Amino acid sequence: MATLPPEWELMGVVRGPREVDPKILSASWLAWARRPTGQRVEGRGECPEQALGDLTNTMRKSGQAFKVGNEG
Repeated sequence: MATLPPEWELMGVVRGPREVDPKILSASWLAWARRPTGQRVEGRGECPEQALGDLTNTMRKSGQAFKVGNEG
């Protein structure tokens, strides 16, 4: 199991660009996370799992580490 870094919150995983207009759908999926400061990171993919994987990779590249495992 993976968890977000401290202070980050997974905001959603949706199909298409719903933040702009809920009626607009596309074939791609969007996953996004946000910090209380307003910083936002997104991931995209052809399915929800790919979008979450892309989000994870984007956060890793930006220096945000994920905690992985059954710790805690």
